[in-house]
Amino acid sequence: MVRSIVLVIFLTSIFLSQCQHESIASFKSTLCTNDTRKIPLFATQDIHKTFDRAHLRALNIRVIHISTLINDRKVATFDKDRHYIDNIIHILDNTQTSKNDSTIVYTLKVHANYINRTLIHYSIRMIDGENHIFRINCSDVILIIGPSRVIDKVFKGIIPFVIMFISIQMGILLDLEVLKELIRRPIQILIGFCCQYGLMPLIAYSITKLFRYESLYGLGLFVVGCCPGGWASNQWTVLFDGDLNLSVFMSFSSTVASFFMMPFWLYTLGERVYLRDLKIRIPFVNLTQSLLTIIGPLGIGMLAVYCCPKIKPIVTRIVKPMLLILILYFFVFGAFVNFYLFRYISLRIALSAPLLPWLGFIFGGLFAWIFRQDWSRIKTVGIETGIQNVGIAFMVLLYSFPAPENTQASVIPLVVAYLSAQPFYLILLGRFIYRKCQKPEKPVRYVSDDTLSKTTRRLSEEESEIVDTSSPKRKPSIIVSVAGMAADSEPLEVS
Repeated sequence: MVRSIVLVIFLTSIFLSQCQHESIASFKSTLCTNDTRKIPLFATQDIHKTFDRAHLRALNIRVIHISTLINDRKVATFDKDRHYIDNIIHILDNTQTSKNDSTIVYTLKVHANYINRTLIHYSIRMIDGENHIFRINCSDVILIIGPSRVIDKVFKGIIPFVIMFISIQMGILLDLEVLKELIRRPIQILIGFCCQYGLMPLIAYSITKLFRYESLYGLGLFVVGCCPGGWASNQWTVLFDGDLNLSVFMSFSSTVASFFMMPFWLYTLGERVYLRDLKIRIPFVNLTQSLLTIIGPLGIGMLAVYCCPKIKPIVTRIVKPMLLILILYFFVFGAFVNFYLFRYISLRIALSAPLLPWLGFIFGGLFAWIFRQDWSRIKTVGIETGIQNVGIAFMVLLYSFPAPENTQASVIPLVVAYLSAQPFYLILLGRFIYRKCQKPEKPVRYVSDDTLSKTTRRLSEEESEIVDTSSPKRKPSIIVSVAGMAADSEPLEVS
């Protein structure tokens, strides 16, 4: 009889223990969801773990001991710059409950420091009324993505309107006759096409191999090399007295060609050399939008000058100072907003990535010079070859990679965008200093042909009356006194 009772008690305890373990396993499945949480850079976000109080009491749990650890404190930290937190929750204590008394909410404040991926490890020890300890270990994935600050939204929101405003001015300055001539004799367009789509991708590939880029950054620079036709090329062409009509036509033609040339390079050399397992996605919608942002504002500008021709001289006078102010604005404000990007690249990449546009300037101008183009078109072809459409490159990388690798790869286009025009700033500064140091030339007073011819004719008639016909024949010397000449100046002798 006693043995039977002991056996029943033993089996009952095993059954209850099994039920408790099953309840713990069920509790673990609800608690450890292995969530992936995205936190913008520089932001602080609350991460909650919710415990069902009734469920814990049913399991006879009295105390919960939670230890949390961030795997990489460079990527994220808890509040007060901690990477480890140890807390004890008493089930009978109501101070850590939510508004609904049936739940306990455990809150962690996580601050994003660096764009990357890390883990938050939870080590949970639950102690029941009989001092039995149950352990649960789980993790959450933390993805630090690009920042979402107000200043970032303001900067990105202003860009489309500024581009449209500048493009309308470019449309006003266009000359239809020159555009027709470029269509009839497209030698400059062909030179630019060969440089943009034949030369730049190979230069990008050579830089990534010569300086031993990681695959992620190497593909980023290669994508930039396959995306010519940046909107800033038109503005720099105007500032350096290039051929605006050629610049606009090259931007338009390179954007149209990108629909088939970009997939050609990315699906051949790009996919084979850099990433074989990743399917690169071409953002054709964004390419279409880029094409419309070229055609639309330019058409508005051309229509405006057709309806009101007097507007063209006004725009011609103000366009250079306005472009210079806007470019400096983007350089200063953009560098301030995106200064954090320089944390993600080494000095080697920061110094070598801008070689892509700089070599594009040199080789583009050199090819135009070889084909005997004039100086204004040499400058234009060089600028159009070097300036890349980093917006399209950014979209390609953003859609092709998962987070946070897409943000890390897109650092390269932004670095190229901010550093590609540095030689231009130096040239503009040097030209400004040179003009200021140059001595002003003395103003030259010219005598109009009509005034001189009338004066000469009148004096010739007067002299012909007093000249002796018997004197030797020679051309008469006429003394001309022109109003406005200095009193002590020599008289003007006209033969």
